[in-house]
Amino acid sequence: MKVFLSWSGTRSKEVAEALKEWLPDVLQAVTTFVSSADIEKGREFFRVLREELSDSNFGILCLTKDNCRKPWVLFEGGALAKVLEHSSLCPYLIDMEPAELPDPLRLFEAANANEQGTRELVRALNNTSDSLKLSEHQVRRTFDRWWPDLKPKLESKTKSVGPSVEAESFLFINVKTGLVLRAVGRPKNGEPLETATCSGDERETWTLHQIKKCYVIVSAHTQQCLDVEGTSLKERAKIHQWEFQNGDNQKWSLVVQKDGSYKIRAKHSGQYLAVTEEGIKQMGDAESRSQRWWITPVFGP
Repeated sequence: MKVFLSWSGTRSKEVAEALKEWLPDVLQAVTTFVSSADIEKGREFFRVLREELSDSNFGILCLTKDNCRKPWVLFEGGALAKVLEHSSLCPYLIDMEPAELPDPLRLFEAANANEQGTRELVRALNNTSDSLKLSEHQVRRTFDRWWPDLKPKLESKTKSVGPSVEAESFLFINVKTGLVLRAVGRPKNGEPLETATCSGDERETWTLHQIKKCYVIVSAHTQQCLDVEGTSLKERAKIHQWEFQNGDNQKWSLVVQKDGSYKIRAKHSGQYLAVTEEGIKQMGDAESRSQRWWITPVFGP
C-alpha cells in the first residue's frame, strides 16, 4: 500500500519525513512517498508528483496553523481526494485542533500528531490495506513497540506563531504553453512580465503572501508584486510589476480547477491572469487553457 505524505513549510516537512521512515516499521505493507526525499534530481518534478498522487492508496496531510490554507497543501489534498476514498485521506494536525481546519479539509477525519491520534492513524492505514493486514492485537503491540521512536520527532522546539505571512517559493507554469511566468527588469514600478522556458532562474520564482482570502504574488527577483495597471477593470488590461500598496488590483484568489491547475483571479475586477499574444493580461472567465496555471513549489536554495 502506497502512502502519500503531503507537507508545506519546515515543521510540516520534519513530520512528513519522520513518518516516511517510521510507518514502514509499524506496518510492513506500507511504502511511503514524500516529495522532498523521493524525487531524484533531474526528473521532471510535476510529472513525477502527478504519477505518485494517482498511484497512492492513502494520503496524509501534515498540517500546521501556518500551512493549512497554503495553495500547495490544498492542491495536493484536492488531487488525493479525487483518487482516494473519503476515509483514505487524513489531515495530521501538528499544532492545531480539528475545529480549526478550513473548508474543505474539515470534511475529512483528522488525527492529532500525538500518541492517541497517531494510533488512530495507524489503525486506519491497517484497515485500508489489502495485504499483510494485522489483527487489532498485533497493531497495538507493534505501535507500542515503535511509538517511542517517533514521539521525540513530533516534539519540535519550533513554536507556531499563528497565522503567518511567510511565503514559500513557487513557479507559475501556464497550462496552454508550458512556459513559466517570469519577472523582467529591475526593482522598478511598471516593469513587465513574460513567459519563458523554465531555466531555474530567480526571475521565475514567486512567493505567495496571504491577506485574508487573497494572495499577493511577489517576484523573488525584483520584490515587486503582480499588479493590474491603473486598477483597470477593462478586459485585456496589462498586468505588470509594482511595489505593494495594498490595492485590490494587487490581490489575487486561487481558483482550483478539476485537473489541479489554478485560475488566478484579480480581486478588484474578477478577471483572470492570462497569456495572450500581446503579453500578460487580465481576461474575463473563459474555458481557455491560457488562463490556467500549474503552481509548483521550488525546493532547496
